Amino acid sequence: MKLAPILSAGLALVVAACGADIGGDASGDSYDSAVKQADEARKSGNLDTAIPLYGRALEARPNGVEAKLGLGQAYLTVGMSAEAAALFRDVLDKKASDQAARRGLALALISMGQPGLAEQQLEAALLADGRDYRTLNAYGVVLDMMGRHAEAQAKYRQGIALAPDYLPLRSNFGLSLAVSGQPLEAIAQLVPLAASLAADGRVRQNLALAYAMNGDLESCLQISRKDLDEQSAQRQLSYFMQLRALPIEARSAELRRNPNFFPQSSGGA
Repeated sequence: MKLAPILSAGLALVVAACGADIGGDASGDSYDSAVKQADEARKSGNLDTAIPLYGRALEARPNGVEAKLGLGQAYLTVGMSAEAAALFRDVLDKKASDQAARRGLALALISMGQPGLAEQQLEAALLADGRDYRTLNAYGVVLDMMGRHAEAQAKYRQGIALAPDYLPLRSNFGLSLAVSGQPLEAIAQLVPLAASLAADGRVRQNLALAYAMNGDLESCLQISRKDLDEQSAQRQLSYFMQLRALPIEARSAELRRNPNFFPQSSGGA
């Protein structure tokens, strides 16, 4: 049984949308307009719109860094990790100091089964800027995907100390706590997030997982129903209870094998 695709920053819901016109006749105007529209579509989950818009931006400006970064993030979301890695490497070849490209490459590498190389990228990014909370978040994601939850949580805590309002850090921290056998701490972390205006389905379903790991099945269902129909919520609860019965190491390994499990990356922002 597969986990419903709501824990995932890498597998966000793709919403079909109509193509958008790009304003401006000059190539610079076309590029800027296309990237702006593509970024908005990607952040709202409309990848069917975002990906072709990034492509049109790159037709206007083939070396456009913003378009390559955005397209790389979109490719990560739909599981095209090799294509994403190629775009991030291309940016780094021209600008080795680009932290967003380095974070993106690390996330692509971990999804391609190359955790050692992913860790090297993030170490390099932190050497360049040890206070980059987005890099600390990405490092936590990579460590979680390697099953090194205590180390991941230490990275999240570092990042939260620097940027306490950055939602991906707190959401991922709560998810990591839930997976690693600390459900009460996870609930305490996630309840305020889930009640905030910035919360999305990933935050709410991370909270549902935390409730399930704590044995609170009714609260798990109540939260799941905010994003899932009844059948899907019940199916997810069944899966969560299977996870709860496993030892922590086996639970962590099972989630890592699930293609729908991927904590919330920094995006390109």
